[in-house]
Amino acid sequence: MSASKKVGILVEFNVEDAEFVYPYYRFKEAGYAVVAIGPVKDNVYKGKHGYPMKAEVSIDDIKAEDLSALIIPGGWAPDYWRRDKRFLDLVTGVYQLGKSLAGSSP
Repeated sequence: MSASKKVGILVEFNVEDAEFVYPYYRFKEAGYAVVAIGPVKDNVYKGKHGYPMKAEVSIDDIKAEDLSALIIPGGWAPDYWRRDKRFLDLVTGVYQLGKSLAGSSP
């Protein structure tokens, strides 16, 4: 699928469950290819409220050019991502390419 229809959403232990699940399924319903991007492909991460979410793609296997948009859910997970250069590089790349970024505010 082309990058013009691919939306990435970050997933990790302690992500805010609703901020991952809702956009993940709404974008799928709208016809986008949605990929859950986590530290390790196929790993299942439990959100803050215990909901299991599976990373479909490893952060090591995706580039900003692959995506049309990137969603950064809240919870405690962003605290992990801000300390991981791989995640910082992806977010920076999406921003520098002028693609859409979405995140929750504190």
